[in-house]
Amino acid sequence: MKAWEVRNGDLALHDVESAHPREGETVIDVSHVGICGSDLPKLLRPNGFSLPEPWRPGHEIVGIDPTGRAVAVDPLLPCGDCPRCTTGDTHLCTGLRRLGWDMPGGFAGQVVVPAENAHPVPDGVDPLHAALADPAAVAIHGLRCHPVGAPGRLAVVGAGTVGLLTALYAHEQGWKVTIIHRDGRAPHEAVAKAVPAVFRSPATLHPQETFDLVVDAATGADPAPLDLALRLVSDGGTILVQNAYHPGVRLPVPLRDLFRRSIRLIGSFSFCRRQCDDFTLALNLLRSDAAEVAHLVCQAGELLNLRAVLDHGAMRPVRQVLTVRAL
Repeated sequence: MKAWEVRNGDLALHDVESAHPREGETVIDVSHVGICGSDLPKLLRPNGFSLPEPWRPGHEIVGIDPTGRAVAVDPLLPCGDCPRCTTGDTHLCTGLRRLGWDMPGGFAGQVVVPAENAHPVPDGVDPLHAALADPAAVAIHGLRCHPVGAPGRLAVVGAGTVGLLTALYAHEQGWKVTIIHRDGRAPHEAVAKAVPAVFRSPATLHPQETFDLVVDAATGADPAPLDLALRLVSDGGTILVQNAYHPGVRLPVPLRDLFRRSIRLIGSFSFCRRQCDDFTLALNLLRSDAAEVAHLVCQAGELLNLRAVLDHGAMRPVRQVLTVRAL
């Protein structure tokens, strides 16, 4: 079997051992794998990051299980026994492992996963679109599992995949959604029409315009998105941070301002299984909003041609998904 791996700072296609499942595991023949925005810089500049050795990326995985079913793979592998796991907060498990990081990911012909992590793709969901289950679960977790208050005015900072999926889910929950995109970086017209939200740039916002809830779903190279969120949130409101900020990025505001304005600042990492499973809810969202979701993803090429995809498609505005043939 072949797989894309980063070894000694170099991304290349390698011959690797075929997948061998243990008890409770299953082998998935990968059919589609997404290129997550958090992985893209590491794929383009692997020498600039501290990566596992070797690193086999790919955590947005769709494939075929041994029974012939199309499945989407939950990439989180919690221990299942610790206090956090017993309450469903599996994302906080101290022994958490992740496909595509701690464990070999889906940039390969096959991947071994716990059988319970292979979720049947619902009828009516294109396997290409099912690769969005992971970011959709992240979006749902933020609003479902944190004290964000009753639906009202919500601003999403960032018009990437997680931000757009947050808008879809928030709209279903009754929020009035505004998406804040970068100046000069408005989304494609088809995306803007598909997502039930008002799209604005920071330059068009009135200085006194505020929101009950602001979701920071931007990219985290600098604190500018959180700085904007602090400007936009109402006194007594909530900021939900889904942004995986780079190490070293610091809060851009005196902490006394948070205290004086009674702002709740909540971090929201990944997704969980508290009361119900965010990943299952994500697949349901992809089914219920299938027409809208179709505009948030594109077939970017074959996994075999990963380098060409990275060279030519790094700035595509929607989630890129690779198809996988025999490797």
